[in-house]
Amino acid sequence: MAMTQKKTTRLKALFKRPETVIMPFGVMPIHAQMAEAAGFEAFEVSGGISAFWYGVPDVGILTMTEFVDHCRRVARSVDIPVFCDADTGFGPGPASVRRTVHEFIDAGVAGIHIEDQADPKKAGGQTGIALVSDEEAIGRLNAACDARDELDEDFVIVARTDGYGAGGGSLEEAIRRGKLYAEETDADVIFYEGLHTWEQIRTALAETPKPAYVIPSFTLTSRPSMEELSAMGQSIDVTPFIYPAVGETWRMLLQVREANSSKPLNDYMTAELERRGTELYGGVGDNWVKPSYQQVREMEEKYLPASMQRDYVNNPNVND
Repeated sequence: MAMTQKKTTRLKALFKRPETVIMPFGVMPIHAQMAEAAGFEAFEVSGGISAFWYGVPDVGILTMTEFVDHCRRVARSVDIPVFCDADTGFGPGPASVRRTVHEFIDAGVAGIHIEDQADPKKAGGQTGIALVSDEEAIGRLNAACDARDELDEDFVIVARTDGYGAGGGSLEEAIRRGKLYAEETDADVIFYEGLHTWEQIRTALAETPKPAYVIPSFTLTSRPSMEELSAMGQSIDVTPFIYPAVGETWRMLLQVREANSSKPLNDYMTAELERRGTELYGGVGDNWVKPSYQQVREMEEKYLPASMQRDYVNNPNVND
């Protein structure tokens, strides 16, 4: 896909591919930059920004402005399209949903998903989920689609249903809602949240008359091949690659506590430094920043007078 195309156009085309496309899923600019550096074509910002950025649960506490401002930073940090969680559209009412879509477009985001939960919403996989009526969900999505068409028809609107995990929910209810949203709205894609088996996923995708995908329950750790996912109609395979960072960071803290010493971290860094010069080297978190340190140096050399040039040679860090 030509990089001269709008990000929204590139994301929309990605969802329409016959083959399943892996979409890395994280929360911070560095996560998007890592995904881009690894060669992925798009990145999703998770509602996990509630926990990672603000330290609060994903239950609708954050405002639309907080979400959009954060996603703007992520979108600006990379050249690949960024797709974002937009909760329930930050209502109440269609005017609020319209503003939400316009603000995400203005932020440089390429698409959003909007769910059919009632406020206050809950994170996927949590108990206590309640749904709005069919009519309210359809109105919410159509307001979003009309707002999209006012500014950028290629901006991707994904209709998410929590019909499976809501109180009294079921696979049948999820599919009924997915088909309803596909037929009664102009949403581009249908998203089923939290199904528990691959047979359920296969059934839901087969019955959906638009591009669709499922984010399974995080307890479903088995995974079909990419060929199998493509054959069952999974549009994107959302991959929360940041999960190991949570678990491994926690375990490192416990090791340091038990040792009452920084030795566990020193041992880790010794092994990490042995990877320098290879693709496997993760460093200390600034390998992927834009502009790079080398680009900053080149700008200084180009634009600063000689009296302000920095010495990048005669200092101890050169040999590090």
